[in-house]
Amino acid sequence: MEQLSKLPKVAQFIIALVIGVVILVAGYFLVIKGQIQTNKNLQKKSQDLQSQIQQGKEAVKNEESLKLQIEQIMKELEIVKTIIPADPETGKLLRVFQNLARDLNLTFTTISPKQIVSGELYNQQAYDIEVKGGYHQLAQFFDKLAHLRRVVNIEGLSIKASSGSKDAATITAKFQAIIYMQNPDAFKETEAKK
Repeated sequence: MEQLSKLPKVAQFIIALVIGVVILVAGYFLVIKGQIQTNKNLQKKSQDLQSQIQQGKEAVKNEESLKLQIEQIMKELEIVKTIIPADPETGKLLRVFQNLARDLNLTFTTISPKQIVSGELYNQQAYDIEVKGGYHQLAQFFDKLAHLRRVVNIEGLSIKASSGSKDAATITAKFQAIIYMQNPDAFKETEAKK
Protein backbone atom coordinates (compact mmCIF):
# COMPACT_ATOMS: atom_id res chain seq x y z
CA MET A 1 0.00 0.00 0.00
CA GLU A 2 2.84 2.31 0.79
CA GLN A 3 4.27 1.87 -2.67
CA LEU A 4 0.89 2.63 -4.14
CA SER A 5 0.75 5.93 -2.31
CA LYS A 6 4.16 6.90 -3.73
CA LEU A 7 2.85 6.59 -7.28
CA PRO A 8 1.45 9.61 -9.02
CA LYS A 9 -2.26 10.23 -8.72
CA VAL A 10 -2.96 9.27 -12.32
CA ALA A 11 -1.24 5.89 -11.87
CA GLN A 12 -3.16 5.32 -8.61
CA PHE A 13 -6.35 6.09 -10.44
CA ILE A 14 -5.53 3.67 -13.29
CA ILE A 15 -4.60 0.89 -10.85
CA ALA A 16 -7.82 1.47 -8.88
CA LEU A 17 -9.74 1.46 -12.12
CA VAL A 18 -8.13 -1.83 -13.25
CA ILE A 19 -8.82 -3.44 -9.84
CA GLY A 20 -12.44 -2.21 -10.02
CA VAL A 21 -12.85 -3.59 -13.50
CA VAL A 22 -11.37 -6.95 -12.41
CA ILE A 23 -13.76 -7.04 -9.43
CA LEU A 24 -16.74 -6.18 -11.68
CA VAL A 25 -15.78 -8.78 -14.27
CA ALA A 26 -15.23 -11.42 -11.59
CA GLY A 27 -18.53 -10.45 -9.95
CA TYR A 28 -20.32 -10.67 -13.27
CA PHE A 29 -18.97 -14.13 -14.07
CA LEU A 30 -19.21 -15.47 -10.52
CA VAL A 31 -22.49 -13.96 -9.29
CA ILE A 32 -24.49 -12.00 -11.84
CA LYS A 33 -24.16 -14.47 -14.73
CA GLY A 34 -25.36 -17.28 -12.43
CA GLN A 35 -28.32 -15.16 -11.35
CA ILE A 36 -29.19 -14.37 -14.97
CA GLN A 37 -29.11 -18.09 -15.83
CA THR A 38 -31.22 -18.87 -12.75
CA ASN A 39 -33.73 -16.19 -13.83
CA LYS A 40 -33.90 -17.67 -17.34
CA ASN A 41 -34.48 -21.15 -15.88
CA LEU A 42 -37.20 -19.81 -13.58
CA GLN A 43 -38.87 -17.96 -16.47
CA LYS A 44 -38.82 -21.16 -18.57
CA LYS A 45 -40.33 -23.16 -15.67
CA SER A 46 -42.93 -20.43 -15.22
CA GLN A 47 -43.84 -20.60 -18.92
CA ASP A 48 -44.05 -24.40 -18.77
CA LEU A 49 -46.31 -24.20 -15.73
CA GLN A 50 -48.50 -21.59 -17.44
CA SER A 51 -48.74 -23.89 -20.45
CA GLN A 52 -49.72 -26.82 -18.21
CA ILE A 53 -52.30 -24.65 -16.44
CA GLN A 54 -53.76 -23.65 -19.82
CA GLN A 55 -53.87 -27.30 -20.91
CA GLY A 56 -55.61 -28.13 -17.63
CA LYS A 57 -58.20 -25.43 -18.23
CA GLU A 58 -58.80 -26.73 -21.74
CA ALA A 59 -59.08 -30.27 -20.39
CA VAL A 60 -61.75 -29.10 -17.93
CA LYS A 61 -63.65 -27.47 -20.80
CA ASN A 62 -63.25 -30.65 -22.86
CA GLU A 63 -64.41 -32.75 -19.91
CA GLU A 64 -67.69 -30.83 -19.79
CA SER A 65 -68.08 -31.21 -23.53
CA LEU A 66 -67.29 -34.92 -23.32
CA LYS A 67 -69.80 -35.37 -20.51
CA LEU A 68 -72.48 -33.74 -22.66
CA GLN A 69 -71.52 -35.93 -25.63
CA ILE A 70 -71.65 -39.07 -23.48
CA GLU A 71 -75.05 -38.02 -22.14
CA GLN A 72 -76.31 -37.47 -25.70
CA ILE A 73 -74.94 -40.84 -26.83
CA MET A 74 -76.63 -42.58 -23.89
CA LYS A 75 -79.97 -40.97 -24.87
CA GLU A 76 -79.47 -42.11 -28.47
CA LEU A 77 -78.61 -45.61 -27.23
CA GLU A 78 -81.89 -45.77 -25.31
CA ILE A 79 -83.73 -44.82 -28.51
CA VAL A 80 -81.82 -47.49 -30.45
CA LYS A 81 -82.73 -50.04 -27.78
CA THR A 82 -86.41 -49.39 -28.52
CA ILE A 83 -85.81 -49.72 -32.26
CA ILE A 84 -83.58 -52.79 -32.00
CA PRO A 85 -84.12 -54.24 -28.52
CA ALA A 86 -82.03 -57.01 -26.98
CA ASP A 87 -85.08 -59.24 -26.43
CA PRO A 88 -87.33 -60.57 -29.23
CA GLU A 89 -90.51 -59.57 -27.31
CA THR A 90 -92.41 -62.19 -29.29
CA GLY A 91 -95.65 -61.97 -27.28
CA LYS A 92 -95.76 -58.19 -27.48
CA LEU A 93 -95.00 -58.25 -31.18
CA LEU A 94 -97.71 -60.84 -31.91
CA ARG A 95 -100.25 -58.65 -30.10
CA VAL A 96 -99.13 -55.63 -32.13
CA PHE A 97 -99.50 -57.59 -35.39
CA GLN A 98 -102.94 -58.89 -34.40
CA ASN A 99 -104.19 -55.48 -33.22
CA LEU A 100 -103.06 -53.82 -36.44
CA ALA A 101 -104.71 -56.56 -38.52
CA ARG A 102 -107.95 -56.41 -36.51
CA ASP A 103 -108.12 -52.60 -36.85
CA LEU A 104 -107.77 -52.98 -40.62
CA ASN A 105 -110.26 -55.88 -40.96
CA LEU A 106 -107.56 -58.39 -41.86
CA THR A 107 -107.70 -61.97 -40.57
CA PHE A 108 -104.62 -63.95 -39.68
CA THR A 109 -104.84 -67.56 -40.83
CA THR A 110 -101.24 -68.28 -39.84
CA ILE A 111 -98.70 -66.50 -37.68
CA SER A 112 -95.75 -68.50 -36.44
CA PRO A 113 -92.42 -67.27 -35.11
CA LYS A 114 -89.28 -69.00 -36.38
CA GLN A 115 -85.99 -69.64 -34.62
CA ILE A 116 -83.78 -66.65 -33.84
CA VAL A 117 -80.86 -66.43 -36.25
CA SER A 118 -77.66 -64.88 -34.91
CA GLY A 119 -76.00 -62.28 -37.08
CA GLU A 120 -72.66 -60.54 -36.90
CA LEU A 121 -73.96 -57.49 -35.01
CA TYR A 122 -77.64 -58.30 -34.61
CA ASN A 123 -80.00 -61.24 -34.42
CA GLN A 124 -83.14 -61.64 -36.46
CA GLN A 125 -86.35 -63.57 -36.08
CA ALA A 126 -88.82 -64.31 -38.86
CA TYR A 127 -92.57 -64.69 -38.48
CA ASP A 128 -94.37 -66.66 -41.18
CA ILE A 129 -97.67 -64.89 -41.68
CA GLU A 130 -100.71 -65.63 -43.80
CA VAL A 131 -103.49 -63.08 -43.82
CA LYS A 132 -106.84 -62.65 -45.60
CA GLY A 133 -108.54 -59.39 -46.37
CA GLY A 134 -108.60 -56.58 -48.89
CA TYR A 135 -105.66 -55.43 -50.97
CA HIS A 136 -105.81 -51.86 -49.62
CA GLN A 137 -106.07 -53.10 -46.03
CA LEU A 138 -102.93 -55.18 -46.58
CA ALA A 139 -101.12 -52.13 -47.93
CA GLN A 140 -102.23 -50.16 -44.87
CA PHE A 141 -101.03 -53.00 -42.63
CA PHE A 142 -97.57 -52.80 -44.24
CA ASP A 143 -97.61 -49.03 -43.88
CA LYS A 144 -98.38 -49.34 -40.16
CA LEU A 145 -95.56 -51.87 -39.78
CA ALA A 146 -93.21 -49.45 -41.52
CA HIS A 147 -94.10 -46.78 -38.97
CA LEU A 148 -93.57 -48.94 -35.90
CA ARG A 149 -90.76 -47.79 -33.64
CA ARG A 150 -89.24 -51.22 -34.08
CA VAL A 151 -87.52 -52.32 -37.32
CA VAL A 152 -89.71 -54.80 -39.23
CA ASN A 153 -88.93 -55.93 -42.79
CA ILE A 154 -91.32 -57.81 -45.05
CA GLU A 155 -89.90 -60.51 -47.32
CA GLY A 156 -91.26 -63.17 -49.64
CA LEU A 157 -94.64 -61.53 -50.24
CA SER A 158 -97.06 -63.52 -52.37
CA ILE A 159 -100.64 -62.41 -52.97
CA LYS A 160 -103.41 -64.56 -54.42
CA ALA A 161 -107.03 -63.74 -55.09
CA SER A 162 -109.38 -65.47 -52.68
CA SER A 163 -111.60 -67.86 -54.58
CA GLY A 164 -115.29 -68.04 -53.79
CA SER A 165 -114.96 -66.31 -50.47
CA LYS A 166 -118.23 -65.38 -48.78
CA ASP A 167 -116.60 -62.83 -46.47
CA ALA A 168 -115.02 -59.51 -47.45
CA ALA A 169 -111.62 -61.09 -48.04
CA THR A 170 -110.57 -60.58 -51.61
CA ILE A 171 -106.95 -61.71 -51.28
CA THR A 172 -104.78 -64.10 -49.32
CA ALA A 173 -101.23 -62.92 -48.66
CA LYS A 174 -98.26 -64.88 -47.38
CA PHE A 175 -95.07 -63.21 -46.24
CA GLN A 176 -92.35 -63.17 -43.62
CA ALA A 177 -92.06 -60.33 -41.15
CA ILE A 178 -88.41 -60.10 -40.05
CA ILE A 179 -87.63 -58.34 -36.78
CA TYR A 180 -84.17 -57.45 -35.54
CA MET A 181 -82.62 -57.61 -32.08
CA GLN A 182 -79.29 -56.67 -30.60
CA ASN A 183 -76.64 -59.35 -30.43
CA PRO A 184 -74.94 -58.54 -27.10
CA ASP A 185 -72.29 -61.22 -27.66
CA ALA A 186 -71.21 -59.54 -30.91
CA PHE A 187 -70.89 -56.18 -29.15
CA LYS A 188 -68.80 -57.77 -26.40
CA GLU A 189 -66.53 -59.36 -29.00
CA THR A 190 -66.18 -56.04 -30.83
CA GLU A 191 -65.30 -54.27 -27.58
CA ALA A 192 -62.80 -57.00 -26.68
CA LYS A 193 -61.04 -56.49 -30.04
CA LYS A 194 -60.47 -52.81 -29.31
